[in-house]
Amino acid sequence: MKKLLVMAAVLLLLSSPLIVLSILNHGNPLMNKWITHDVKNHLTEMAYEKSDIQKEQYVIPKMVINHDFYQTHYGVIFKDEPQLTYYYGKKKWFGEVVQFCEKDNASTYDLTAKTTEHSEESCEYMLENR
Repeated sequence: MKKLLVMAAVLLLLSSPLIVLSILNHGNPLMNKWITHDVKNHLTEMAYEKSDIQKEQYVIPKMVINHDFYQTHYGVIFKDEPQLTYYYGKKKWFGEVVQFCEKDNASTYDLTAKTTEHSEESCEYMLENR
């Protein structure tokens, strides 16, 4: 019994760096799933259907973002605006899903905060409060 306990402790000790590196590189899998679920519900509430969306996935930015939001974002590309990626985030304390004002423009490789077709009335800046 003692050997089994020691082996389990050694295995846990050896695998913990791999687990930490995986979470650092790919994000917390529970957080990714939670934000994916909540943003999909938000898009449904905003009357978007699956047929309106070309691509959607969670995104972990490589830069420091607004501290009022979780680090994991959700990127959405709509079929009628394939050059823009809209980003959504989840507020930390109240759990509200918000569209970020910045959009990734694939044609210029730059972030734009201009009002576009799928911009929501109220948005938050992801680069504020860093």
